Amino acid sequence: MTWFAAYKPDRPSAGPSVPVRRGGLDDVPGCLELAVTVLGLNPVTWADSLRDSATDADRMLHVAEDEGRIIGYGRSALYTPPADAPDNAAPAGWYLLGLVVDPAYRRRGVGRALTVARMASIFERAEAVWYFARARNQASLDLHTELGFVEVTRDFWFPELTFEGGVGVLARAELR
Repeated sequence: MTWFAAYKPDRPSAGPSVPVRRGGLDDVPGCLELAVTVLGLNPVTWADSLRDSATDADRMLHVAEDEGRIIGYGRSALYTPPADAPDNAAPAGWYLLGLVVDPAYRRRGVGRALTVARMASIFERAEAVWYFARARNQASLDLHTELGFVEVTRDFWFPELTFEGGVGVLARAELR
């Protein structure tokens, strides 16, 4: 099943329409506020990462808004394994990265809308998109399965990545 065959924006569980757009430098403060308040991330290092996501051609930032306020964001990036990567390194390609949604807006389709928007942007550039999550994050795994992701492996390496519980899932969705 393709991602667009699985995505049905009019289905009741998808919630109301959530405005999602590509993010820019002006969106970094709102995204940073979410990263710090929701995830407790370091504002100095995370600000640099968010700025890079908004300006680097090999990265993307998408934001969801409600009445002009950022209520969620998702990032994606083109990844190439380093030359000294182990044999089980995650393959090169476009990856969905962190997704953050304001707790007051969870279970309303914001995460789904951000994921679909990122997938659509990636499919303008590539035939496949990659995603990983910890094996215990069933809500995320279910959402991505609904959008056409298929598990590839649980034995993979990605730079500076560890999973709570020690097990992660690497999955892929294809355009066709």
